[in-house]
Amino acid sequence: MTDKLVSVILPCYNVEKYLDRCFDSIKNQTIGIENMEIIFVNDASTDGTLGCLLNYEKEYPENVLVINLEENKKQGAARNLALNYATGRYISFVDSDDYIDEAMYEKMIEAIEKNDCDFVQCRYDYITKNEDPMISKLFFRSCYKDLNDITERRDFMCQHMGLVAVWDKLYKREFILDNRIYFIEGLRCEDIFFSHLVFTYANSVCSINDILYHYCDNPLGTMGKIHETFHPDKMVVAVEYLSECLDRNIFASRKDEVEWMFLKNYYIYMLWEVFHRFEDKAYEIYSKTRRNVLEWIPDYKINPYRFIPGNEFENLMLKLLDMDLNREKLDKVRLDMISKIKVPV
Repeated sequence: MTDKLVSVILPCYNVEKYLDRCFDSIKNQTIGIENMEIIFVNDASTDGTLGCLLNYEKEYPENVLVINLEENKKQGAARNLALNYATGRYISFVDSDDYIDEAMYEKMIEAIEKNDCDFVQCRYDYITKNEDPMISKLFFRSCYKDLNDITERRDFMCQHMGLVAVWDKLYKREFILDNRIYFIEGLRCEDIFFSHLVFTYANSVCSINDILYHYCDNPLGTMGKIHETFHPDKMVVAVEYLSECLDRNIFASRKDEVEWMFLKNYYIYMLWEVFHRFEDKAYEIYSKTRRNVLEWIPDYKINPYRFIPGNEFENLMLKLLDMDLNREKLDKVRLDMISKIKVPV
């Protein structure tokens, strides 16, 4: 394949019944399939996924590349592998059980080129099993942010730190390569690691207030299963991200943001999820995360993000670090917080 405008990367695992819908939405993009390279990674599927992909490759040999893995490597490894093959000016990730608006790349390319930013993001809707779309919350309006401006950076981080999905974004490939941004492998929540590296390195971002991505409810998919049993992967990913920033010597220049991203994923929202879904592990996780945060982030109390309006819930959770609660007292605090606080998990 010669260099294309957009490299579209799709990990695939047992998605035979969704593939045609997804592929049709990509090949029918208004920028034209001739301007795209579509890289499918078959992650050792056991259904007819590989056969479908090979048919696409046969029909569009100049635009479709199929990489077949004999062993299941999970999304992080599949996406990293595809990135090694990507030649497009821009990188897009699509989950193979979702689909996209036909003008998604036209609109996102227009925005990223007009503003010369490192990445652009759009809105999405959530399609239920009844094909009834639930529109995403309006987290942002169309705007450009210079992330070298401390006020704009803090505003962006407060609003978008939790929006870590990679499929609603378009990235400059040179930005990804130059900053060695990659997915952690073998773990769930791999998109948190990737997106937080993006947020750490980005100098500019553009947001467009158009719903261009259609996220579909798939109970057999990764997100459909992630809450069934307790998985500490989010905690591991947060620790790996903190270690990566220290190893790269970027911690000093982005200390406030790095620590805040770590605190939110490793401690605040992880503990809140445990409070709701896995109360039998609440004391164990509280004790472990409290001990580590006090050791690794000893000056968490003066992080400037604590004093930004809108972070009241985060501050409430952080106050638990000041209390060396035993199992009984923690359970009372947990039940009291759950009864009074309405924050989605």
